[in-house]
Amino acid sequence: MYKTQKGFTLVELVVVIVLLGILGVTALGKFEDLSTDAQTAANSGVAAELSSAAAINYAAFLLPSATGVTIGTTEDSCLETDIDVLFQSGVFPAGMTSGNPQPANACAAAANNGDTFTCDITADSGLGVTAVATLICAQ
Repeated sequence: MYKTQKGFTLVELVVVIVLLGILGVTALGKFEDLSTDAQTAANSGVAAELSSAAAINYAAFLLPSATGVTIGTTEDSCLETDIDVLFQSGVFPAGMTSGNPQPANACAAAANNGDTFTCDITADSGLGVTAVATLICAQ
C-alpha cells in the first residue's frame, strides 16, 4: 500500500517565503517617509485655520459692536503672541512658529485697515516645511 503524504515540500515553502519577501520589500517603499507629507498637511491646516479666523475677525471688527480684535499693530505682525487671539483655544498651536510678514509693516497705519499680509507657518520638526497664511489688518 502507498502512504499519502500530507503537507508542503521544502521547495514550495521556500518559493512562498521568497514571494512574500519580494512583496514586503515592494510595499515598504510606499510607507517609508510619510513624515514630510504629514507635516505639510499639519502646516497647511494651521495656515488655513489662521486665514479663515483672520477673515472672520475682520468681519466682526467692522460691525458696530466692535467684537473683533486688533491684528497687525506690531512691527512683526506674525508673532504668535499677536495672533493667539485668532485661535479658538486662544493659543497658537504648540510645535509651530510663524514669522516673516510680507509685506513687512503692512498694517503700520490705521489707514491700512483691511489690507492683507502673509505669515509663514513652520513646524519645529526641522523638516523645513512651510505654509502661508493670509491675514487681514484690523485696527
